[in-house]
Amino acid sequence: MNLQTSQKVIYLWIILIITMILHSNYHVGEIFYGIDIVLESATGVVPTSTHIIRNVFYHLPIIYIMLLLLNDSKVLKLTLFIIAVLYTLSHAMHLFQDLSPFDGSQTPLLTITLIASVYLSIEHYKYWKE
Repeated sequence: MNLQTSQKVIYLWIILIITMILHSNYHVGEIFYGIDIVLESATGVVPTSTHIIRNVFYHLPIIYIMLLLLNDSKVLKLTLFIIAVLYTLSHAMHLFQDLSPFDGSQTPLLTITLIASVYLSIEHYKYWKE
């Protein structure tokens, strides 16, 4: 398939959103197997940090996609390249934190997420340099 670089970065952002949704779903899905997923520190209130993570990893990528559809300025391309690199670092740290103990669902998913994020950074670099 011969996709333009702009199409590739949009598809890769969508893939990252999907993998993050799956990541969250896998955690919640453990309820079906009788696994207590309630955090020991849970107080009945969703922490601000959780809202920040959701906004950064779920909502902002949707905005990035919309911006890519509406604009192709060098500034936007550079900004999104930098953001993609930061996402890649974040996904790498998360994967390495979750390697122990091995989870047969989360570890492969987080590995796929990291690979997609690295690919996104590479494609964003190419897009910026076009």
